[in-house]
Amino acid sequence: MDTPLASIVILTHNDVEYFRECLASVRARTDVPYEVIVVDNSSTGAAVSALGRLCRGPNIRLIRNAENRFFAAGNNQGIRAARGRYVVLLNADAVVGLQWLSRLIAWAQADPEVGLVAPVTNSASGLQYIAAPGYHGVADFAKFSWAWAQVHAGRSREAHRLIAFCLLIKREVIDCVGLLDERFGPGGYEDYDYCLRVRQAGFKLLLAEDVFVHHYGAKGYEGMDYSHHRRINREILARKWSQFVLHALDDVDKAIENLRAVPR
Repeated sequence: MDTPLASIVILTHNDVEYFRECLASVRARTDVPYEVIVVDNSSTGAAVSALGRLCRGPNIRLIRNAENRFFAAGNNQGIRAARGRYVVLLNADAVVGLQWLSRLIAWAQADPEVGLVAPVTNSASGLQYIAAPGYHGVADFAKFSWAWAQVHAGRSREAHRLIAFCLLIKREVIDCVGLLDERFGPGGYEDYDYCLRVRQAGFKLLLAEDVFVHHYGAKGYEGMDYSHHRRINREILARKWSQFVLHALDDVDKAIENLRAVPR
């Protein structure tokens, strides 16, 4: 089976050293057709020219923003520009292992009901987190990630949510569900919201236990009051889905009223 093009969207903002390492790992360890779309959220200083030098090549594009549009809006720019059958959101502070993308795609192709696929990692919340995974720094990571894949080959599980530090999205999910909700600023929860919408549309979320991606974690929030922004976004999520439940109940009430109005 031919592997369709995958579009890897990487968001960056003054984290060029992490991005350099991330991009190098993608270029060295991706064994399927891919393109890279880099969205620079208004980096400054030396990072501007460094990104220009790094983002050269036939399969990489750089989108520059005059202001920081943060996670949801920035990634949406990359998704809109993507040409791939699969879109992968990848944090700039992530480092991938051998066959990382071909394994994620294999899980996506194995079940037409699967809409999102994500790996396990050393830094995330929920089912994806692996405590003390057994490697010491990224120098040991390539060998470790390959061994991990062999030991856990063929293992996956359904999840109720997946963290978007590394998240594969099928094109039909984007066509059905749409983009990330740009009401969410810095602080997360846009991926929680997206997972809810994807599940509501009838797709499964899959955790690929044979793919391990290193994640430094929270580097995009340096210099911000993360807890404050986190609280704000949590409130946005709660209000949004509370309103959804109320609207759904209103629709049920209207349906009942219509049934009662039908002559018997």
